[in-house]
Amino acid sequence: MMKKKNILIIVSVILIGLVVIAYAHNKQKKDHYIETQEKRIDLYFKYNLKNYHSMKVTSFKKTPMSGYIVDGYINHNKNYDFKVLISATDNHQFEDSIGYDDKTFGKLFKEKDHKNELKPTDIIKKEHLDKSEYEAEPPLFFFSGRQE
Repeated sequence: MMKKKNILIIVSVILIGLVVIAYAHNKQKKDHYIETQEKRIDLYFKYNLKNYHSMKVTSFKKTPMSGYIVDGYINHNKNYDFKVLISATDNHQFEDSIGYDDKTFGKLFKEKDHKNELKPTDIIKKEHLDKSEYEAEPPLFFFSGRQE
């Protein structure tokens, strides 16, 4: 009886250890993915907006359709808020799907015709940036929470 109890304890400890390791790995992958997508959004803003200085992401959440929604604002001004969609069709990398108010944020674009804007993929090629610094795979599990 004592032997079964010891085996049960050892198996339980191993399982708990595996769960903790898997969680830590997934959290690291999630943090890296968020950081990488923020870099892509920042790159897009630097090349396509006038008087762009900084960006603050207020939330980063997974959608039911396997995409991600990023909310934030730029230049320390909450009136310049935006909403970005990162979808599976773009290989889970931000390209140019962005929502904003035309009267405030919309006036900051350098190009009136959005077809002439540079996408992050174009900027990375044009500037010969390290592609690996601007692309990341999303985590297997993405538990939305407050992003600070």
